[in-house]
Amino acid sequence: MTKPLFKAAKPILFITAILAAGLHFSGCQQNMVYQRSMAELNQKAQALMASGDVDGAVSRLEAAHDLQPEEPNTTYNLAIAYQTQGSYDKAIPLLKQLIEQKQLDTAQIQKTLGITYEAKADTLAGKASEEAEKTAPDAAKSQQTAEQLKAESLQSYQLAIESYQQALPGLKNGAEVQKQIEALEARLKKMEQAQATTGSGNP
Repeated sequence: MTKPLFKAAKPILFITAILAAGLHFSGCQQNMVYQRSMAELNQKAQALMASGDVDGAVSRLEAAHDLQPEEPNTTYNLAIAYQTQGSYDKAIPLLKQLIEQKQLDTAQIQKTLGITYEAKADTLAGKASEEAEKTAPDAAKSQQTAEQLKAESLQSYQLAIESYQQALPGLKNGAEVQKQIEALEARLKKMEQAQATTGSGNP
């Protein structure tokens, strides 16, 4: 089984780390060749991530995942690579799949899912601000786009909170995650209040 290469990246509280890759070789020669191929793909992905070539790492991990889509650690590594790349909608289904499989630490995967939802929400909120600042002749269309992005951001923050809350019971030290939940709840409340104020000002 391929060991995880990466830990999830966290913009505020969590630290990105790259772990060593490895495989347990067993069985016939054909199986050893196959596993060696998996190991090489993961090791190359590790080197590419270390050098900052996230797209290259994604390509390698996609190839490894295609070889063995049910291998949980490769799936996790690919999800983290997608997250680092900003491809959150690709990472999220993989993390949900891992939670359902229950082959890895479910609480840690739930926390990683929360991190991914939060990163997605931050990105959407940033795009919403950019759209809201646009002026004529596209101001009306941009405002509509901004409101849609804000709504999607609110939903992603809520999903992040829910994922963190589901992770808490299984974490040995959940104090950091609890603080993040409280920070997100406060942020979410402010965003909802601002959205309500904006909405009440419309005719």
